[in-house]
Amino acid sequence: MLTWWSSPIDTAINLSGSTRIDLTRLGPTLFDSRDITPVGYAAFAFALGVTAGVLIRRTVPAMAATLAGYAFVQFAWPIWIRQHLIAPAHAIMTLDPANIFQIRDINNSMTLSALPTFSQQGAWVLSSQIIGPSGRPIRVPAYPPCMSGSSNAMQACLAWIGRLHLMQVVAYEPASRFWEFQWTETAIFVGAAVALAGFCVWRIRAR
Repeated sequence: MLTWWSSPIDTAINLSGSTRIDLTRLGPTLFDSRDITPVGYAAFAFALGVTAGVLIRRTVPAMAATLAGYAFVQFAWPIWIRQHLIAPAHAIMTLDPANIFQIRDINNSMTLSALPTFSQQGAWVLSSQIIGPSGRPIRVPAYPPCMSGSSNAMQACLAWIGRLHLMQVVAYEPASRFWEFQWTETAIFVGAAVALAGFCVWRIRAR
């Protein structure tokens, strides 16, 4: 039902032109709850519960262990693991000083952080890095107006940063890789469920 309900959203995300839907199709909210990955999650959760029952041999503690283990996997997977399943694409673009949101002075050198100026519809942006014209990460010398809190000084700071010709490298997963991630993640969880089921069979026979 969720897959059917969200199909118009997918269509809008894939459209090009003036329509813009700022939703990350590979994000946890849209990705985890529809299409084929819930099948893999369900198989893994069931096998995890059976394994906990085989090992603990008490119903309530096994249920608690299953809930804790599955909740941890569902929390950790999209944050730490999913982004490493498929190598990300990269885009290089000119840094827009207006997108800088943090300037820090470290040992008389400034480090800059900026929002990615990246507009591919539905893409999952993983990281953003500022580099110099040489293509290497850069630390610029501290510039006094950038350390001031006044608006006039900040305008002078941004103008100075603009003359440095800095670039921004964005690592991202295109929305077009949605099904590649779906099949890969489903295969991993189904494989884990089969492995747990095999362990349970071995354990019961050994006992």
